[in-house]
Amino acid sequence: MGLAPRTPTQGHWDALEAYFQPAQPYSMELEEFLAHWDVSREDLAIVCDCSLTTVNHWFSQGVDRRKPSARHKQRMALAHHIWTAIETEPEYLQKLREVYIQRLKPKRQL
Repeated sequence: MGLAPRTPTQGHWDALEAYFQPAQPYSMELEEFLAHWDVSREDLAIVCDCSLTTVNHWFSQGVDRRKPSARHKQRMALAHHIWTAIETEPEYLQKLREVYIQRLKPKRQL
């Protein structure tokens, strides 16, 4: 027997809004992201879900230079928001997340 679905309370909606709000511009320029976070080009490729070659083009000079797309800027804004939120997260939520992650890890086969 499963649990009955719950109706989100105003607190649920407020928390969701607070979570989404900082990313409202849905965009962060590369220079702004790098001013906040000391990441490698490989890290940027992971954050932006693109190839290292693409990231390297962002740092190129001349005809090979490209700019991050709107999608890349969205992902930088989201990463910034999540990383900033984790820094201000209460300790009990950090522990709860750790427990959750441990439960997701596959159990060793004997």
